[in-house]
Amino acid sequence: MDSLYIIIPVLTLLFIITILLLFHIRKKSVIRKVHSLSTKEKNALLDTLAQPLGYRYDAYQDLFIARQDAPQKVFGYNTFYDLSAPYFNMIFDYETIYFDYNGRTWLIEMWKGQYGINTGCELGIYYADKIILPKDYSTTHFHSVEKKDMPDITLELIHTPHKKPEYTIIGREHDHHWWLTMFKMGRYTKPQELLVNTAIRFKDRYMLYSFLNSFEKALPYVTYNVNNLTVHFTFYQSRRSYSFFRRMVRRIALTFCHLYCLIFNYLTRAFESSQDKLLYLYYYLPFILRLLFN
Repeated sequence: MDSLYIIIPVLTLLFIITILLLFHIRKKSVIRKVHSLSTKEKNALLDTLAQPLGYRYDAYQDLFIARQDAPQKVFGYNTFYDLSAPYFNMIFDYETIYFDYNGRTWLIEMWKGQYGINTGCELGIYYADKIILPKDYSTTHFHSVEKKDMPDITLELIHTPHKKPEYTIIGREHDHHWWLTMFKMGRYTKPQELLVNTAIRFKDRYMLYSFLNSFEKALPYVTYNVNNLTVHFTFYQSRRSYSFFRRMVRRIALTFCHLYCLIFNYLTRAFESSQDKLLYLYYYLPFILRLLFN
C-alpha cells in the first residue's frame, strides 16, 4: 500500500513530462513547417484565412488592409459602432466630418488607436439617402459608398512617443476605397501617441469645398493644404471628451489589449513577421487563432 504513494506521483510526473515532450516535439515540427513554406504559399494561405473577415495581407509592409468587397460594407455606419467599440477591446480616437453634396449628407470618419492586438488606423466614407439635419446625424444610419463614389485615399500612420523621436509604423497606403484600413499585428500603442497623415482626392470642386467648409467647423485647430482636388491634413488630436465611466472602460480595455499583445508575442516569439506568427498559430494552436480572429 505504501508503495502506491510513491508510484502514483512518479507516474503522474512521467505523464506530465511525456505530454510536455510531445508538445515540444510538435512545436519544433510546426516551426520547421512554417519556415519551409515559400512566400507565395504563405501569402496564399494567409489570404484564404483573412478573406472571410474582409481583409488581405500586405507582405511588403507586414500589415492587414480591408478589401473593397469586405462583408462589413453591407453594415454601413452608425454611432453605435463607435460607442460600443471599447467593450470589444477597440480603443481609438475618432473624428467625424459631415457634409452635403449631390443631394445627400456624406460622412467621412477617421479612426486611430489600438484594436485588440493591432495598432492601426482607418478612414471610411459613407452617405445617407438624403440631406440630413445636423440634429439627426447621431441617429442616422449611413451606407457605405458605392464604387463609383469611392475617393482616392492615402494614409500614413506615425508613432509619436512621449519625449522620443517620432517614426513611421506603417508607410503610405494609397487606394481607391470606401474604407481604407491598416493594422499592424502584435503591436501595442496608446491612441494619443498616434497621428495619421491623410490625403483625400475628391470627385470635383463642389465636393471638395463642401468637405472643407465642414472640416473647418469641426476641426478648426487642424491645418490643411489643397493640391488640385486633393486635401492633405494630419489627424492627431480628438476633440472628444469622455465621462469618468467611459475613461475607465477605455483604460481597462487598453490594459487587456496590452496583455493580449504580450501573450501573442510570447507564444509566437520564434518568428518576426505577422505572417509567420499567424501561420504558426494556425498549425500549432488553432483555437488561439480563432480567438484572435473573433
